[in-house]
Amino acid sequence: MTPRLDGSSTWLAPFGREHLDDPRYYAWLRDYDVVKTINRPDYVAGVLFSEVERYCEAVMASKTDLFWAIHWRESGLFIGTLKAGSINPHAGTADIGILVGDRTMWGKGAATDAIRACGTYLFRGLGLRKLTAGLMSVNEPMLKVFLKLGFVVEGTLRRQDRFEDGYCDHIYLGCFADEFRFERA
Repeated sequence: MTPRLDGSSTWLAPFGREHLDDPRYYAWLRDYDVVKTINRPDYVAGVLFSEVERYCEAVMASKTDLFWAIHWRESGLFIGTLKAGSINPHAGTADIGILVGDRTMWGKGAATDAIRACGTYLFRGLGLRKLTAGLMSVNEPMLKVFLKLGFVVEGTLRRQDRFEDGYCDHIYLGCFADEFRFERA
């Protein structure tokens, strides 16, 4: 069961059919500027709604993934998604993926706040010991978010990801509970 999580400027609701059917969600997934750095060539090429629907339904039904819709607290507006995937209670690990689809919310701290709320739940609520994340090196704003929250670069795959007319590095990050910045600086 995916719980609702409250951050300072965002709140995360379990992702549901109402989010999937929100026309803005599918529009984000067809917006080149939104999807160009999520390392999903199928989305850059123009993903079909049926494929998005199939993916979302699988994640919502998964026993090892938690999937949230990110809402901006001030307006209640649905602005993005956050997934804690591949949750492994035995190893105490999970992998974080985030998409702030509403471009008007970029640079306002929504990603930092949402990941902080999620990380707090995963570390303190579920007792996980380590979170991981991966991103394309061209996504510098998101790299800054993860580093600000205490994640450390654990590895780089050089020129791994296709980006526009060339290639870029793929960066892997990790964060243990004692490194995570639970409080705002």
